[in-house]
Amino acid sequence: MRILDIGADKPLPYFPIHEENPALGWRGIRFCLDNVSILVTQLRAMLRASASAGNLKIIVPMVSTITELREFHAVLDDTIGQLHREGVQVARPEVGIMVEVPAAISQLAKWKGYIEFISIGSNDLSQYLTAVDRNNPRVASKYDHLHPAVLAEIARVVEAAGRQKLPVSVCGEMASDPEAVVMLVGMGIRKLSMSATQLPKIKWLIRAMNSS
Repeated sequence: MRILDIGADKPLPYFPIHEENPALGWRGIRFCLDNVSILVTQLRAMLRASASAGNLKIIVPMVSTITELREFHAVLDDTIGQLHREGVQVARPEVGIMVEVPAAISQLAKWKGYIEFISIGSNDLSQYLTAVDRNNPRVASKYDHLHPAVLAEIARVVEAAGRQKLPVSVCGEMASDPEAVVMLVGMGIRKLSMSATQLPKIKWLIRAMNSS
């Protein structure tokens, strides 16, 4: 489960955020750490819902610094402690991150011990790497998740994840683009997240091709 990820292209009608540059603003983990009570409410619900199954994994969006990871883990530990004191026995879930901010890529090797899996958020990562707002009609046509720089950075993430033996997946429009999927599979990506309507097409493609 992903913690609350609002801002930019994900507005909440009951929590309006108005910023001049929302893509670089108050969103993802930044918002949640500034609103800890909301974060704790989410974590308590997630942990309680998974108490019987014990299969919860929590993913943190828009991470760019190790400080954000440390603060998130501290809140998670406090929340687990709260539930234990209330008699609710919950296991500590695995914690992963969305790699969306380019600054995270060079830091992955230094975040060992703080993350247990990675999901590449291809929409935002592509947007930030190419400096193109895909929601801006004046430049949206220049948005390209097959840009060589985007592919190169995804390859870096896969390599870094491989060195740390961390599972890595890709979500966003790229995961359901047949041209992109061919390259992602060739890079070593084995987990893709997409809307249900795209599954048959991508399943057929993967079954029909040779990964080598």
